[in-house]
Formats: sequence, C-alpha cells, structure tokens
Amino acid sequence: MINKGSITLESERLTLRKLKETDAEEVFKNWTSDDDVSKYVRWSTHKSIEETKEWLKQEEINCKSKNYYTWGIVLKETRELIGCISAIFRQEEDRYEIGYNIMKKYWNNGYTTEALKSVMNYLINEEGIKKFICRHAILNLASGAVMQKVGFKYVKDGESISFDGTKRYKTKIYTLDK
Repeated sequence: MINKGSITLESERLTLRKLKETDAEEVFKNWTSDDDVSKYVRWSTHKSIEETKEWLKQEEINCKSKNYYTWGIVLKETRELIGCISAIFRQEEDRYEIGYNIMKKYWNNGYTTEALKSVMNYLINEEGIKKFICRHAILNLASGAVMQKVGFKYVKDGESISFDGTKRYKTKIYTLDK
C-alpha cells in the first residue's frame, strides 16, 4: 500500500477534497442537520454547528492515519459542498469500509456514483487497496444501486447500530475484491 492519503480527486462534475473544520457551517446546512440524510446511516442528525465542527475536527485527525480516507464532495459548477465519502479500514473484516452521504437536493443525479467510482479508482490503482465492504439500510435501495453500479456484489444481510446507539436497522452487505 502506498498511502498518499485523501488527496484531491477530480471527476467530470466533482472535486473530492479533504474536509476542514472551516466547512462546518456549509456541512451543517447541507446535510448533517437533515433527518432525511441521516435516516439510514450510522451517525445521528447534528443538532448544532458545534457538533458538526467537532466531527470535522475529528475527521482532520483521523485522516492523518494511514488507514482512514475522507473526502468532501464538491460540485465543480457551483463549488457547493454537497456530501462526503470515506474509506476506513475495519480490522474485524480485513477490508476497507466505504461510506457516503449526499445532501437531499442532489439525490438521484448520479453524483454519489460518480464520487464512488472516483474514490474506488484512486484506492485500487493509486493506493493498492484490494478488499472493500459496503452496507446499506435495506430500505435505502438507492444506496444499494450505487454500490452495484460500481461493482460491489451482495454477500449477506446484516444489522447496523448507530455510533450513538440510538438507531438499529437491517442492512444488506456488499463486498468488492480486486
């Protein structure tokens, strides 16, 4: 593994870049405060910009680790920060877990698929990572479609619990091996 970290990536419509604490206001407004965005993910809706700032501070620290990648998803056309995507090594599965979310206004426009393709290309071809896992809430069919478009294959059903322990939901688990 090479480990250049969360370097800036470009795709046709997107720039993927490191998140910073100074992004807090835009991130809070665009997705961390939205109950619909957090409905099927392991983090809970942020109640304040301060909560988002703390999360972003932690992301900056985590990205210094060689097994942790996170990018903000930015629309090239408007320079709006519309979501994030990450790859985090999970020792218990010996795989990198991919997670993503995007603000509701931009759902069903192909941005998440475009971001995931860009990240997977980088992780596989530049970082030399070969084993991945993704999961989505059973009710979040759109997320499953994104995974399948990028080549992930369904392996089994599972269950996820939110980081704060307040949500529990059934999931579909996918893997990709290169």
